[in-house]
Amino acid sequence: MKLTDDILTALRERTAIDGTHLVLTGPRMDPKLYQRVNEVLEAVGGRWTTNEQAHVFPVDAAQALAPVLESGQVVTLREKRQSAQYFPTPSAVVQRLIDLAAIKPGMEVLEPSAGSGAIATAATTAGAVVDCIERDPGYAAVLTDTGVARTLTVADFLTVPAQPCYDRIVMNPPFTKGADMQHIEHALRFLKPDGLLVSVMSWAVTFQGRKTAKFRSLVEARGGTVEAVAGGAFKESGTDVDTVIVTIPASRPANAKPTTWPTREIPEQPETEFRNPMEILDELRDNVRDAMAEFDALADMLAQPLPKTDVVELPTAREEQLTFDLGEAS
Repeated sequence: MKLTDDILTALRERTAIDGTHLVLTGPRMDPKLYQRVNEVLEAVGGRWTTNEQAHVFPVDAAQALAPVLESGQVVTLREKRQSAQYFPTPSAVVQRLIDLAAIKPGMEVLEPSAGSGAIATAATTAGAVVDCIERDPGYAAVLTDTGVARTLTVADFLTVPAQPCYDRIVMNPPFTKGADMQHIEHALRFLKPDGLLVSVMSWAVTFQGRKTAKFRSLVEARGGTVEAVAGGAFKESGTDVDTVIVTIPASRPANAKPTTWPTREIPEQPETEFRNPMEILDELRDNVRDAMAEFDALADMLAQPLPKTDVVELPTAREEQLTFDLGEAS
């Protein structure tokens, strides 16, 4: 959303910031203007808190607001959803992740790239203590509202130093340009020696190739498992992307079986019906015979003499002298 001058003026001249708290100052703001200003503040993580009488941010408020004031633009939470920049994990997929993770009460669980916390909420319901990491301040604020996270770190997950202290990591990372493989490789460093990671991934990881070779070897070496997610599972979230769920132990179990990578079912094609060769030969002979008849008819027509026609003599052109009367010379 491109910010209008009145919104920018309000953000620059009518805000008092103290760390994570932002207060709108001055006379009562027009309700329509306040609604638009509040939408901007929510987009960068600010939430109005009655007890604090301020918009409270999960990070320093000035730091969160600086890019907006510099660019004069912001992507609101509403726009992020409408432009399909965020695909929340559907409830059925969340439940399958929790089942595969086999979470027990008291386990410490990490959800990186937590979004609005669908997975974290389910893990908490299962009795886990959950920590979350989310880079977008707007979604971090939404996650704070749920109250499910023990701790919330607002940062790019790939920049967070690893601490191997979690029993489980359950996640739905970004997929663009193989980002899901990067995120999972980093996430494995956060597991305890007997921990387990369960993650949604793009179907692209099932393809054998240069880009996936290292990751596939990692999954197989750890004794990981891969299962296909039903087609269209993410349609309610605004995408038809095909996905799998990958389960990777921190260390290979003694009873691990070879990893089986799912494949797409290719519809059975009807068998080609082959014709009798003699029928094809007879058809070719008929076509050649018809073509020869056409050529013979054309040759006969060209052999006929041209009909006589009357010749009309054109009159001989007369030469006429063109003269000009210039009159008498003066």
